[in-house]
Amino acid sequence: MYKNILFASDLLNEHYHLAEKAANIAKQFNAKLYLLHVIELPASVQLAQGLGFTELANPAKDDAQTVLSLIGENLNIPADQQFVEIGSVKEHIFEKVKELNCQLIIIGNHSSKGIQTFLGSTAHATVNHAPCDVLTLKI
Repeated sequence: MYKNILFASDLLNEHYHLAEKAANIAKQFNAKLYLLHVIELPASVQLAQGLGFTELANPAKDDAQTVLSLIGENLNIPADQQFVEIGSVKEHIFEKVKELNCQLIIIGNHSSKGIQTFLGSTAHATVNHAPCDVLTLKI
């Protein structure tokens, strides 16, 4: 059913616990699991990048790659299945889904107060616009 699964993480609360859940789900389907973290920069940094100051994002990207590498190492996910991108979270999730031919996106859901809190979140946008199935995991 699912051959390629994309786990999109914000690398914040419970990120390792959620990655373990995603890895277990991938094992159940005998699927390949890809890890993705997207750094969505504040508008001021985006403007600076547009003016040629791309190095402003590098420390955050390096830190994220280090964390993702540790997760991948602990869960036996090869480096070529780990991605750190900079830009729109939703756009990068959908680009990776198409690029990697994923049939399922797994994403954490920070919502604890029902649909009102859920509205407007990355998880909500992903659920409503994804080109494939989406599984949200409660954080």
